[in-house]
Parts: sequence; structure tokens; C-alpha cells
Amino acid sequence: MELILVFASIVLLLVLLALGRIQAFKLFGGLVFIYYLAGLISLEALLANFVNPALVTLVVLLLISFVLERTNWILLLSKLLFVKKLRSSYFRMGFLVGLSSAVLNNTAVVATLLSSVKKNPHHAASKLLIPLSYFAILGGTLTLVGTSTNLIINGFVVQAGLPALGLFDFLYVGLPLLVVGTVVIAFTARKLLPDLDLDSEAVAEYFIEARVRPGSPVVGLTVEKAGLRELGDIFLVQIYRDGQLISPVGPQQIIEQNDRLQFSGDIKDAHKIANMTGLELAGSEGVDAKQNFVEVVLSHTSGLLGRTIKEAGFRNKFDAAVIALHRGGHEINTQLSGVVLQAGDTLVLVAGSDFYKRENLKQNFYFYSEVKAFNYLSDEKSFWVGLSFIAVLCLAAFEVIPLLKGLLILFAGLCVFKLLSFSEIKRRFPYELVIIIASALGIATVMMETGVSTLIAHWVMGVFSYWGTMGALIGVFLFTLILTELITNNASAAIGFPVAMATAEMLGVSPWPFIMVVAYGASASFLTPYGYQTNLMVYAPGGYKFKHYVQAGLPLTLVYSVIVLLLVPVFFPF
Repeated sequence: MELILVFASIVLLLVLLALGRIQAFKLFGGLVFIYYLAGLISLEALLANFVNPALVTLVVLLLISFVLERTNWILLLSKLLFVKKLRSSYFRMGFLVGLSSAVLNNTAVVATLLSSVKKNPHHAASKLLIPLSYFAILGGTLTLVGTSTNLIINGFVVQAGLPALGLFDFLYVGLPLLVVGTVVIAFTARKLLPDLDLDSEAVAEYFIEARVRPGSPVVGLTVEKAGLRELGDIFLVQIYRDGQLISPVGPQQIIEQNDRLQFSGDIKDAHKIANMTGLELAGSEGVDAKQNFVEVVLSHTSGLLGRTIKEAGFRNKFDAAVIALHRGGHEINTQLSGVVLQAGDTLVLVAGSDFYKRENLKQNFYFYSEVKAFNYLSDEKSFWVGLSFIAVLCLAAFEVIPLLKGLLILFAGLCVFKLLSFSEIKRRFPYELVIIIASALGIATVMMETGVSTLIAHWVMGVFSYWGTMGALIGVFLFTLILTELITNNASAAIGFPVAMATAEMLGVSPWPFIMVVAYGASASFLTPYGYQTNLMVYAPGGYKFKHYVQAGLPLTLVYSVIVLLLVPVFFPF
């Protein structure tokens, strides 16, 4: 009965994760709590997962990354990325982005480079943004700290009583993945990805709406006389009046009070609208719309999905107002407040004073840039922070100081020298990730103790047993690979690990090759924009559609899979 109930709960967990309507940390935390109430896991074992050394290492690393992402290293590297030949630019990106992602947070790397990629003078951004995400993912497979997935796997390894993974244990397979993956991208992406001239397509830019106030001096004037055709890179594309759309808008169109003027263009010129007497940016009532804007991407697990901007209640939830939206080239034929939110939407918010104090920001948004200038560290501080971080990694690699101890010393130093404030730690502390990983450790334990992982392993063996041990390895890898495209990389690692352990035990072989294919399989999210957050971050800015990920990701996924399955048994034998 326990086996049946636990198996059913795991299936339900996967379905709910795939639907994305409930946040992952709530699902994982809720399920492990139910297991505790049902007596399937003890309180001591449950609480011990929250102080798992690998989890603590991940948290400290993420806190340190808040300072690392403010160094000017990546900004300086961005100047070296692009040359006139597109293929040469791909090779440069593969080398520089890949190596950066091996030691820095993938999200921070992509966030910092997004603007440089979009503004490069040689190539269409649509040819470069998906490769940017892919290179960051490939670079994350190089080291233990390259991606949270590897650290999560290490947490499971430690919990299972096996020796902890070393900093460069992933390099043996990860480096060939980066090298060959870069070659595949360089020879396929330029043909498979669209060549979109995003700058010349007004609809592909930001959708910005302004209301004409009663008594405004522009009321009764034509569009031309009101100066609405002289706003730089912002263009008046339609007017929403009494439930009707007026489009296209001619220069002699008369402006009336309460008109909703709907513009499209560069968000940085939105200040020109806000500065016009008698106009106010839609949604900005009660906040200063002339201040700097914050640009965010809506997460696929956000609770705002399926709601209109008006229904979402941004003011109450975030102390912010939505003043612009960008949705990859799709035309919007309603008021801004009536737009139904979708995963990957890029929103521009006017933030109030409490915006950054809200604890629900990371639950709903992936931040990738601010329209205002980013507060980078000075060259001297960037040098010392970067050097200190590299020193910690080197000392850990040569087993002089354990990685966690070195990171804790560095973390303390950053706090002492006020490069990392406690207010920032409180605001950006990864509570959700801690709950997901600690809960996943408990769920994995229950899966193994109740026999659910063995049951799934039997099914995998039943399909792939014809090819023996190697067939089982292929089955575990494909099982994890499919999961990571349906749910997320971290969740697929949590489900795949106990299945890997059970399969190895059934075959009487070393668990290491099965553990490693789960790690690499969980990171192999190239076919959808939802499996890995960097994929979603480039979705709207690149003007992409779902099919573009399939087109560009399929050859990379095939080559990636072959390399993993060939090399893992060599470096981690059965």
C-alpha cells in the first residue's frame, strides 16, 4: 500500500510540475510534509536534509554570486565576443561564456550578456540569444559549482553515504560536451535559427500605453500637432477609444480625453511619454513614472500566469506598476491592463520604494536587466573579489581547504568589507531553492525505502534490458532527459537519482555511471524554453517561438547524448 501511495504521489508531483500552475517549492515541501505525517520519514531525517553539506555549499555559493555578478569581468569579456563572421562569434561565445558559467551562476552570466548580445553591431540577436543560453548550460557541466544541478546531485551522493564529488569530477565529460557542443552550434545555429530584424519591427518591441488625462493640452489636437510623431524610437501604433481600436493612426487623427494611446518601440524612450503634460503611463498612477524602470521576465511557474495585468494586482503584490510589455513579435489588440500574462513575457515595471523588499519577486520573475545603469564594482574591487573566488576554488581543487570552508571564509570577508549587505541577503536569499532541495532529499529517501525507485528501475530495465548494463544506463539517461524537458533540471535530478541508485543495485554494478548520467541528463535542456531558466530569459528578447528551440536544440541534444553515453562509462566505469 505504501508503494502504491508513494508512486501515485510522485506521478501527481510530476504532472503538477509540468503544468506549472503551483510553484515547485510548494509542491516539494508539501509532499515531504505529507510523508512526515504519514510516518514515511522521521522528523530528524527531514530536518537533517536542511543542513546537508552540499545544500549549504550551494546557498553560500549563490550568496557570493550576488557580488560576483557585479564585477566587471563578464562586461569586459562581452567586448571580445563578436566579430564580423558569425561562426567565429559562436566559437568565441562558446569559449568565453562556457568558461564563465563553469564558475559563475548561469543566470547571472546570461543576464549580464543579454544587452551586449542584443546591441552587437554585426549579427541579428535572434541568431545569438538561444546559443548564449546553450553555452551557459554547457559551461555549467564543467565543474561541481557550475550549476545547481551538480550540487544537488552531490547532496544526494553524500546522503547515500558515498564519497563527495570533487570540484573537477565533472570536467572529464563536461569539457568534451562544451567543445563538441560549441562546434555543433557554430555549424547549425546560423541555419536553423531565424534572422529577425527586431529593431525594425515596431510590434516586436515593447508595447507601451498612455492615458490622455481630462483637460490635457493635447485634447482636440491632431497626432502630428500634439508632437506624438516626434518621440524618437517610440511610435504611436493604435488608439483604444471606448472599447474600439483605431489602427493605423494617421497624423491627422484627433486626440480625445481618456484615449488610450498605444505605442511600440524602445522602452528607454518611454520617459518622453511620461514627460508630456497631460499624459500618464498606463498603470503608473500613484508612482513616479519618470524614475528608472525595472525589466523582468515572467517565470513559467509564476502564480500570475493566465491572469490579466489588471487582475494580477501588481501594486499590492510588488509595489510596482506594469508600464510596458514585450511578447516576441505578437501583436496586442487590447488595453495593456487586459493582456493575459504568459510565461516568458518581458515586463517593464515602475517600482515603488518597497519593491526590492518583497519576498515574492524570485517566485514570479527571472531578472535579467534593469533599464537603469547597473551598479558595477570598481576595477580594483572586481579584481580582488574575482581573485579571492578563484583562490578558494584552487585551494579546494588541491584539497588544501574544503570547498565549503573556503566559501564561508570568502562570504564572511565580503560581509566585513560591506560588499554584501544583510539587506541584500535577506531580499535575495534562495528560500524556495532550499525548500526544493531539502524536500527532494527527503522524497528520494522515501522513494528508495518504499521501493518506488526500484519499481521504476524495473520498468526502465524492462524496456532496455536487451542491451544489458549499457542499455540500462541509456534508459536512466533518457528517463532524466525527458523529465528535465517536462519539468525543471533540479526536479528531474531529484526524481532521477533514486532510480539511478536502484538500477545500479539491481545490476550489482557501481552506481557512479548512473549517478553521472542523471547529472548530465538533468542539465540537457535544449528543446524547450521552460526546462532551464536561461532558455526562458532569452525567449522574448530574441522574438522566438517554441519551434526555434526544437530546431536549434535537437542536433545539440543528439550529440550531447551520444557524448555522455560514450564517455561516462570510460571515466566512471561499471
